[in-house]
Amino acid sequence: MRRLTPLLLVVTALLATACTNRAPAPLGTERYAEEVFASTRTTYDVVYASAPDLVSGQPVDLVLDWTEPVLDTLAERPVIVWIHGGGFKGGDKSSLSPLAAAWAKRGYVTLSINYRVDPGNRCQELQDGEITDPTELEQETARCTAAIIAAQHDAQAAIRWVRANALLLRADPTRVAVGGTSAGAVTAVNVAQRSDDPGTVGTDLAFDSSVAAALAASGCQYLPEDIDSSDAPVHHLASEFDAAVPFECTMQTEALALAAGVDAGSAYYYGEGTHALGLYNKYRSEVDPLWSAFLIQHLGL
Repeated sequence: MRRLTPLLLVVTALLATACTNRAPAPLGTERYAEEVFASTRTTYDVVYASAPDLVSGQPVDLVLDWTEPVLDTLAERPVIVWIHGGGFKGGDKSSLSPLAAAWAKRGYVTLSINYRVDPGNRCQELQDGEITDPTELEQETARCTAAIIAAQHDAQAAIRWVRANALLLRADPTRVAVGGTSAGAVTAVNVAQRSDDPGTVGTDLAFDSSVAAALAASGCQYLPEDIDSSDAPVHHLASEFDAAVPFECTMQTEALALAAGVDAGSAYYYGEGTHALGLYNKYRSEVDPLWSAFLIQHLGL
């Protein structure tokens, strides 16, 4: 991960006319717009792939929790794959269990995934410019990059697993979105904007790993040159004084997507420093309608 010089002219030109916390588009049916189901059920620790551990190199199972609304009669439901945060060092799918359940109550099939992490990485120090020795800088850049790309490839493997098991999940394979918080938001952005690098994780390689939309709470694109017109649209949630993911990077990601002709949305909180899941929970009553409208639009619900 490297520090980014924001493209201020592009950001200013494209965002000056954009309305922060945009009003949602017409929502259509109540389903997907609100929590219409009273309860959900979850199947825990389903293995979706296996891949080499980032430290030991030994194969490890990658698992997910699958949540769906109880008493739902639809044969095909849209899917959201949720990706937890943790600085690519740690974290667990269980941290997003309440989020996954809440969105399942709206009528989605939701999956909360674990992915490979590297507990010894120094991604945050690298981003913050605290590593200055050239040799160390090179080593830590490679280590951090490996963790970020592994997370992307694992998430893409989970998306392929969804499509391979669409009948089991009663999922609509044409309506798949991804969402995440912090490192999971970075990963969600990468899944949306780096679909040309699907990786080779898992056994469902015949299936597509692209998505129709992404939701990112404190995430951005650290490889801005990869943003182009083929990307999926991303809705960004971010705070001005976020200490983990630079606000300017999030703004740049949105601006470059718009410049490439890809729709993007944002809920930016100025004068605020709350990060990722904490930011979502703090402003959930405002964010949920925005995210709902974004998914309804881009999943064609």
